[in-house]
This record gives sequence, structure tokens and C-alpha cells, in this order.
Amino acid sequence: MIQALYIFQTNSKDLLYNKNFQSDEKLEMFSSFFSALQTFVSELTESSTESLNTIELGEYFVLITRIPEILTDLVIITDKADIKEVQKLIPNINEIILDHKDLFIDWDRKPEKLETFDLKIINLILSDKKLIAGSSLTADQSTILKSIWEQKGILSEQIREDLHKERDDLEKKYSVEENFIKKYDISKKLIEISEKLRDDERFIEYQTESKSLRDEIKDRKLRLKYYLDRIKESLEYSKFAEIYSYLYSLSIKLQNFAEAQNIEKYKSLAKIILNRNKLPKEEFKEALKDISMIEQEINEYLSLGA
Repeated sequence: MIQALYIFQTNSKDLLYNKNFQSDEKLEMFSSFFSALQTFVSELTESSTESLNTIELGEYFVLITRIPEILTDLVIITDKADIKEVQKLIPNINEIILDHKDLFIDWDRKPEKLETFDLKIINLILSDKKLIAGSSLTADQSTILKSIWEQKGILSEQIREDLHKERDDLEKKYSVEENFIKKYDISKKLIEISEKLRDDERFIEYQTESKSLRDEIKDRKLRLKYYLDRIKESLEYSKFAEIYSYLYSLSIKLQNFAEAQNIEKYKSLAKIILNRNKLPKEEFKEALKDISMIEQEINEYLSLGA
């Protein structure tokens, strides 16, 4: 099975095209793993001097083919069992690439220009049924990560010591941090350091936790957007009971997401709406004005995180 296909610019090592033959769910769940893999194959092309290189990677092979006509490197990751089949396919892939060389020589990065090329690559690979079914790279991340790191050389004791200290400090912050967005940012740094330390267990552990945090952030953002829309609509029609209900619910959903003083501010505004008949009109009007500004404030949170 072909697991992934990349095209890099030879000199700059910029990624020009990639196609991962994994499910969208796996790509999202193991995004850090695929990022590490992509970085590794990019580094391989940099050290590649011949027209074709084959590098073993656990139960897989990385095939690098230089295309001098357009100064690019084609990289294919495939199962060991299928390497001969893939090697037969490479000339056909090269032909498609050269038929669309304008994409790689002077491409303005407009996705629609890739559609025809992308379809041809997919159809070519799908035409060989042997190459579309089989194992998945994510099934044995640990082995692949170790294989990648073995080829990168040994870290000095000082670098390892510094990285361990940095990770220990971050782990302490991570354990006490309650804000999901800040916690997510820390998790990404922990993944990065675990990769540098070649610690596959911690890398996979924090990748899983990071995915869980990202999902929670996405879900929370959707809920916040819902309450903001309802508050805005209720303000328009002066439905004060609804404003109170939606504003209080929004305050609850901001737990682990916003600063404590902001949460208390919105709860206080909700109480003013609830007790509007007992308050001076000016105070009530000022509260409505503040509520009308909430969307702008919350949008700052919606722009953060995953």
C-alpha cells in the first residue's frame, strides 16, 4: 500500500504537494505524528544526492526520486511488500508531474489549479488495487518514530539535559493549567520536546491528549457561537428573559476558556437583566450596552487555540 506521497522543491525543501492515503479521522488524530514524518522525509531529500534513494523505515520504505526537469523531489512512503509495485508506478507518476510542470515551476498556490493534477494522481494509484489496501502508518507509530530518530544521530548529554528540564517545567505547568487554550498550547510544546528527546511513549501520550483538548476547544467554540447568536437576536427584540438565560449559559461555557474576571462580569450582567425592574434605568441601559459588546470580546477567544 502507498501510505503517503510528497513533492518537495529541491533547493528550498518547500512542500509543494502532499497526499496522505489515510482516513481524515486518522490524519486529524495523529497530526503530530504525520507532521514529524513529513519533516523527516523533507530532511531526507536534503541529504539525497542521487536520482533515486530508498530508505528503510520500520516496516515501510521511503522512496525518493529526483525530478531534475523541474527541480523537485518525489517522495513515496510504501509498505515493504509493495516496493516493487510502487517502483514500477514511479515513471507514470513522474509523467503526470511533468505534464503539469507549470504547477511546480510557477505555481501561485491557488488550490483549484491542483484539482486536475490531484485527480490524475489519485486515479493512477487507485488503478492498482494492491496499493490501496493494507496496513496503516498509525498502527505502529512507536516503531516508525524510533526508526526515524535512529537515523538522526545521537543527542549530546547537554542537549538531553536541557530538553528534560524544559519538559519537566512544562509538565508542571500543564498539570495545574485550567484554561483549555493555554493547556493545548503547552501540549503542543510537550509533543515537540518529546520528539526532540526521541521519547515515543510521551510523544504518543501528549499527541492523544492534545487531540482531546483540540476537540473540546472546537466543541466549546461552537456552543459559544450559538449563545452569542441567541443573545444578539434576543437583544434585537428586547426579550430580556431569554437574554438572561443565554448570557448565564454563555458564562458557564466560558469556564476553562476565559479569564475569571470576564466570566464574573458576564454573570453580573445576567443578574442585572434578571433584576431589571429593581434597578435604575441608567444602570439597566448601561448593562444592555455592555451586553451588545460581548460578541466582540468573545470573538477574541474564538480566534485562539485549535
